[in-house]
Amino acid sequence: MAESNHWQLIPLEDFARPSAPASTLVQKVLIRLRNLMGGDADEDSTPEDQDFPHYREFDVGPAVAAVEQAWSELENVPKVRFVVSPPFSGSGAILRQWAQQHDYQQLKIPSIEQLESADTEGWWQAQKCERWLLDEFSSFWLRTTSHMQFVRALLPRLLRGELGEGVVVVDSWTFAFLQRAWPLSLPHCYCFAAATPDLLRQVCIEGSDKRLRKLAAKARGNMGVALALWALERDSERQAPQLPREADDGTAFILYALLLHHGLRGEHLQWVLPMLAPDQLDVQLLRLQQNGVIELDDEGVWRTTVYAYIDVRDFLAARGYWLDGF
Repeated sequence: MAESNHWQLIPLEDFARPSAPASTLVQKVLIRLRNLMGGDADEDSTPEDQDFPHYREFDVGPAVAAVEQAWSELENVPKVRFVVSPPFSGSGAILRQWAQQHDYQQLKIPSIEQLESADTEGWWQAQKCERWLLDEFSSFWLRTTSHMQFVRALLPRLLRGELGEGVVVVDSWTFAFLQRAWPLSLPHCYCFAAATPDLLRQVCIEGSDKRLRKLAAKARGNMGVALALWALERDSERQAPQLPREADDGTAFILYALLLHHGLRGEHLQWVLPMLAPDQLDVQLLRLQQNGVIELDDEGVWRTTVYAYIDVRDFLAARGYWLDGF
C-alpha cells in the first residue's frame, strides 16, 4: 500500500476514537442537555427549507487497498470475516468494490416470509455461490418475536463454515444489539481505523491540524460524517438540523429503531414499535423529516440523515439507550 494512503483496516478490538479538545467536550455536554430537552427548530420549517449541502463521497480505492493489505497478511484466512460498519462510514461500498475484484458474489436479502419461517436453507440454495459478500446484514432481521429466528439460525451456520467463504458487513448498531441479545461473540471482526487529520486531507478536507483534529473528534472518527460536517461548515447559509423541541420517548423509540435496522420502511417500523399508534408514528416521522433529522429515500425507507447523526446519537445517549461502540 502506498505510503500516502492513510486508510487502515484493523481488528475491531484495536479501534480507538479520536480524542476531543477540552472545548469540544464542554460543547458535547451542552448538546446532550439541549437534546434531552429537545431543540429549538422552527415548527414551521419544511423539508424544502432543509436543503442541506451535498457532501462529496470519497474515492473508495485507497480504502480497498487497505483491505487488501490487512487481509493479505493473514496466515490462516477464516471462512467468514466480519466488518463492523458505523452509519455513513462507507464500509459497505468499500467491501463491495473489494468483493467485485475478488469475484465474491453479493448475496440477496431474504424475503419477509423467509424471515418469519427462518428458512435459511431455502434462502441459501437460491444463492448458488461459494464465495460471497453479505453487505446488508441489518436486512436479515427485524426486532420482533417472529422476525428474529432467521438470523439466530443463520449465525451458527456462518460460524461453522456451512455456507462457504464470505465477508459479512454488520452495521455497528446491529452489532451492538447482537452483543447483548446473542449468547456467542462473533469472531474475526474488523473495522476501519478512525479518521485522522492525514486521512481527512487524503479525501480533500482542508484545514490546520487543530481544526481537523476537532472535526475528526466531532465526527467520532467517521469519514462520512466528517465530510458532511465539513460541507455544513463551508455553507454559511445552512445549519445542522436539530431535534424538535417536542422530542420525547416516542421520538427516541423511532430514532433507535432506525439506527438499529439501518433504516426501515414505514410498515416495518410499525411492526417493531407496536406501542406507537399509527397516527402517532406518522406525526413523529413527519416532524422529524421537517426538521431534517430523518429522510425518506426513493425506495420508501426512513433513515436518519448524516447531518443529524451525531445529535441523534447524543440524544439517545442522554436517555440511556444502548449505543454502538463507535
